[in-house]
Amino acid sequence: MTRLHMPGLAGSILLSLLLAVPLFGARLAFADSSTCNASASWISSPNPPSEVPEGADADFCDFYQFSWQWFLELVSPATADPSLRNFQVAANYPLLQASGVDSCSADAPLQAVFVRVEKDQGANTPFVLPERTGQAGGGDTIFDQNGNVVFYDIRFSRNLCNVGQIQSAPNFPAGTTELKSAWRIISAAEKPSYFWMEADVDGVPGEELLGMIGFHMVIATALHPEFIWATFEHRSNVPECAAPGTPPAAGWSFTSATCAAQLPNLTGTCSFNTAQPSQSLTGTPSEICRVNHDGSNPADHEGASNIAIIDGLNTQIQGFLAALPGDNPMAVWQNYMNVGALWENDITQPSSTTANQRGSMRLANSVMETTFQNVDLNSSFVSNCFGCHNYEVSQSNTLPSSGLSHIFDDVMQGQCKATDVQAGPIWSNSDAQQKCAQTCKSKGGWNGNWTTTVPGEMSVCGCCGG
Repeated sequence: MTRLHMPGLAGSILLSLLLAVPLFGARLAFADSSTCNASASWISSPNPPSEVPEGADADFCDFYQFSWQWFLELVSPATADPSLRNFQVAANYPLLQASGVDSCSADAPLQAVFVRVEKDQGANTPFVLPERTGQAGGGDTIFDQNGNVVFYDIRFSRNLCNVGQIQSAPNFPAGTTELKSAWRIISAAEKPSYFWMEADVDGVPGEELLGMIGFHMVIATALHPEFIWATFEHRSNVPECAAPGTPPAAGWSFTSATCAAQLPNLTGTCSFNTAQPSQSLTGTPSEICRVNHDGSNPADHEGASNIAIIDGLNTQIQGFLAALPGDNPMAVWQNYMNVGALWENDITQPSSTTANQRGSMRLANSVMETTFQNVDLNSSFVSNCFGCHNYEVSQSNTLPSSGLSHIFDDVMQGQCKATDVQAGPIWSNSDAQQKCAQTCKSKGGWNGNWTTTVPGEMSVCGCCGG
């Protein structure tokens, strides 16, 4: 059983004493990043916007205000159960289960950070490594400076359980949300600086203390079906490669003092930002630094303004949070920052061209995409969000053949008990994309498989609900 904790709720929110600033919604001059303002009300009374303009009407500031407002909404105490944050309420954001397990079932675990492949059967049962210790894109594993592995938790908005309904449209519905968080084992002394929980992650009686170190947030809107991709990190994770700055009092979580002292030299004795898959809960501490400040290079499209807007909002919001009483449940988030966000300028074009991408073009989270930080915008594979999650215009983004949401594919496979259903003749894979999606719409959705049973006359589709 996983127990969750957040700072005490006794303190009143004294935000009325803070400087009032404009709320989201006013048009803001893009070129002048100083006009991109935050509001203390985002913390006291979260009411995040449901949309961001697109194309010529879009303003970079809008996207970062959107990102911060949704982050603060998701990490606010849940109304029905203040011991949880909104993103932890399984009724709204189910936990993605182990491969092949139905994440949407009524008996799916409600609060478990790390799904175990096997349950304990006795004192002599070997411990099975919890799932989700590997990063996306290859399963690389990182270890903090204490040699403990990092764990990952994946959640999604419950509408993704409606597989057949979603597959019948080319894009995900507005409001579709996907979340991924990263956690490391922390000491009791570190608790005040982290949003933390307790969970059994080693099979030994007793629970370990885990602190959140990273948070991916991906949200689709009606005008942005490509999703708006944003990521946050704990401020003590790592130094920046080019400008390491002053380390926190307790040191960096993923960089030794010896290696941090070598920065900005990346060719010294430390192998920065390297990792490999591992099946161990402990290992050699990783040496990590953040390659791109705010996921940007000043030479990128509007790169300097993008950086200024992110830094400006981070400073404002951290200031609001730092002014809260220490026992306020939101005060802990002053230790976290927005690293950046990524979206498309013109949604009538695919995401494969970086010329159509906007925001933090080199976006990567140092503790969730450690080895993908060297984003080369001129490479055949650009390792930012859209490099692994392709938004298409001429074909569906919701069918198994698409690559926009890997989580949706896992949700579908987890609840899919495939049955062949006749669909008439299917002439090609392209034809199957249309016919099977419609055939399986009311039958639990399509698993991506089809077979011709009578050449020229009959084919069957693999429908998840029979």
